Amino acid sequence: MVGFLAGLLDATVQAATVLIFASLGEIISERGGVLNLGVEGMMLVGALGGFVVTVITGSYWLGFLAGILLGVAMASIHAFLTISLKSNQVISGIMLTLLGTGLTTFFGQQWVSKSITGFPKVTVPIVGEYLVEIPIIGEALFRSTVPDFIALAMVPLVWFFLFRTNLGLEMISVGEDPETADTMGVDVFKMRYLSVLLGGAFAGAAGAHLSLAYSQLWVPGMVAGRGWIAVALVIFAQWRPERALVGAYLFGLLDALQLRSQAISLQLDPGTPLAELVNPVLEFLMHPTIMATYPYLATILVLVFTVVQLENKQLGVPSALLEPYSRESD
Repeated sequence: MVGFLAGLLDATVQAATVLIFASLGEIISERGGVLNLGVEGMMLVGALGGFVVTVITGSYWLGFLAGILLGVAMASIHAFLTISLKSNQVISGIMLTLLGTGLTTFFGQQWVSKSITGFPKVTVPIVGEYLVEIPIIGEALFRSTVPDFIALAMVPLVWFFLFRTNLGLEMISVGEDPETADTMGVDVFKMRYLSVLLGGAFAGAAGAHLSLAYSQLWVPGMVAGRGWIAVALVIFAQWRPERALVGAYLFGLLDALQLRSQAISLQLDPGTPLAELVNPVLEFLMHPTIMATYPYLATILVLVFTVVQLENKQLGVPSALLEPYSRESD
């Protein structure tokens, strides 16, 4: 049982890293007032680009950097359409997801059979070799890939950037009230561009981590809806990085559980009352195909929760989210 729990926690940490990167980027983008529904496409492009560069150069660090830069490149399209041209943010984001899916499906076919040596697991320096001996949590928390540790470090850094630096507070101000921010001397367009590009960098990092550390292979469509989960996770977290960390681990746990569902037995003993009724239900719920839907069912529940909270005005959504800004209209 200890071995199973340790393996489950280790898988949870690895699965959560993708969501941490993606949700942090979406938080930054939406705090600036721009909704990015193109996260899925950006992650796919980052995953393929990072994988291809790693195969060609043999360096997973260059691959990781390439994934980030490709995420920024995709985000620049979204920024130009929604900020400069004031296009509908929802339509632009969905277009980018479709574009990323199409491009990676077409150009990624020849890389499916390739193999790489991705990010290896490393131990936390100095004290890590002792901490990994802690039962259940030691291996998962203190021995992992470098992107796993980077994602964890990004949570307090993004929090500090948004809420404790002038640049971050200016970014939040243009997401709350761009007219007032403009009158105070804040460059609204510059801040919104920066927020979207930073969001794209995090999405690209999420995709690169998926192909270079989590799976160490490329498969078309391998993001498998994680970009949409990240968008819902931002709402669940109420646009707070620390809450996104908790949500990422909850969704990561659901992802890890489906991969280990065959090792879980919740069957009641045949002699137990109601066993004949309960066991078929448990068998159905623990079936791998059914468990694979749990992260997406949780996403739907988050969105339902969002609707309720919006009606009660308790969610804390950035006031100017989805609203294009134009000085000429003032």
